[in-house]
Amino acid sequence: MNFFIPLLLILLNISFSNDIYVNNVLDNNIIESLKQEKYYIDYNLDKYIDYSILNSNSYDIVREVNVGLFRDYYKNMVESDISKDKLVLVNKYHYLTPKYIPSDLEILSNDCSIGINNYLRHEAKEEFEKLCNDAKKEGINIYNLSAYRSYEKQLKIYNNKLKTSDINTVEKISARPGCSEHQTGLTVDINLLSKEFDKTNEYYWMINNSYKYGFIQRYPKDFEKITGYDYEPWHYRYVGQEVATKMHDENITFDEYYAYYIDYN
Repeated sequence: MNFFIPLLLILLNISFSNDIYVNNVLDNNIIESLKQEKYYIDYNLDKYIDYSILNSNSYDIVREVNVGLFRDYYKNMVESDISKDKLVLVNKYHYLTPKYIPSDLEILSNDCSIGINNYLRHEAKEEFEKLCNDAKKEGINIYNLSAYRSYEKQLKIYNNKLKTSDINTVEKISARPGCSEHQTGLTVDINLLSKEFDKTNEYYWMINNSYKYGFIQRYPKDFEKITGYDYEPWHYRYVGQEVATKMHDENITFDEYYAYYIDYN
């Protein structure tokens, strides 16, 4: 009997050692695969490894962890860094306070806007009007439907939607107050607030030209998981020509751009 106990312990130890070896090999393979990804961030490595339990694709792991999808929306939020100016990030993890109002809001020209929510920050306003005027020269009519919104205005919009839809549906299409990009004064909803907008000539013109004026489609198709919102072909955000061009060329969202090129670097 005494002979079998040491033998059993030896076998168990060998089995345990093999498990450690296999796990180490798997971890090393995962790590090497992650490090090959373009947007890999060193300080996110532990989060990547933890998240790999839910997703085996290294590309998805890196981009989803970078934008914060390892935690629930609206949990452990941080205040948006307004010192980033036109590159301030506002989403389901970063918020603006109720008191935040951009200091350089200016009213858009009537030629480029309808309705009452027609204020943009100075630089965004100048570039949007230039965009609209250049588009008209090509027979394309682009105009703003809703630009700057205050915290209080967004609160009313959000609460009104909750009266007719459940919260899960609402939060795919509407931001909580403080988490709306419209409060930045850098965002415009244009032409038609419907997915049908992407069947128009105006949509195709914007897709091919808006980045030249510093505007990006903020919630693009097939990126819903990354942005946290349904596809909105009408929603454009000003980030400046250099950043917009880089995002266009690399086909990434602003959430991804911010995580890698601003927050990391």
